[in-house]
Amino acid sequence: MSVITQRGNLAEIVVAQLTTRIDSGLYPPGEKIPSSALLCEEFGVSRTVIREALTSLKVNGRVIARQGAGVYVTERDSKSLNFEISRIDDIRSAMQILELRLGVEMQSVALAAARRTPEALAEIARAYDYLEGLQTDDAEIEAQADFEFHLAIAKATRNPHFPRFLEAVMGEISFDLVLKHRQSARTYQSYLKKINKEHAAIMSAITQGDAKAAKNALAQHLEESLNRYRTMLDEPASTELAE
Repeated sequence: MSVITQRGNLAEIVVAQLTTRIDSGLYPPGEKIPSSALLCEEFGVSRTVIREALTSLKVNGRVIARQGAGVYVTERDSKSLNFEISRIDDIRSAMQILELRLGVEMQSVALAAARRTPEALAEIARAYDYLEGLQTDDAEIEAQADFEFHLAIAKATRNPHFPRFLEAVMGEISFDLVLKHRQSARTYQSYLKKINKEHAAIMSAITQGDAKAAKNALAQHLEESLNRYRTMLDEPASTELAE
């Protein structure tokens, strides 16, 4: 039975209750918290709500996600990224987070191209292959796979702050990605073919160690969506790509 009986934003309620457990020591520093599936069952909410709640806790430095291992309570002496973005739920907010993302990821792909390792390239390729072979009509699953591709590139920079930043704003990035996938429903196959081609160009440039080509490919990949949002808002579109 759900432990949530209050009215209000479900994610905020989950955040409050998990924060109380962390503060009280029920979930001590360094301990793994229950899986998303268990939290969904306990709180009686959807995975989307739990994902949003965990993202909020990550942003506030209370928990940290470990690849393939789960989510853990942050150690008391660890320094966390304190980057707060209000929840986005409209086109302007999506445009603003995409502008920020473009600036960060332009540097990310350039560093990935310069610092790539065989292991990092393999992880990028795995993320690409998974997204390309995905067979689903669930926009959230597609968005998560898209995000994982960009996250693999951030990890290839060998600068931990790049993947930490993307993970901290994962909820906001996912909103933009879900919006793009849903808006593309009528031309689903052609849209997937297009973004896979763009992802392939980014991956190829990184593999070849060509930072300039990687930046151009990334700019081309994100600028189109950015300009579409600007058109919706009747604002001037950007015509500049990476130099």
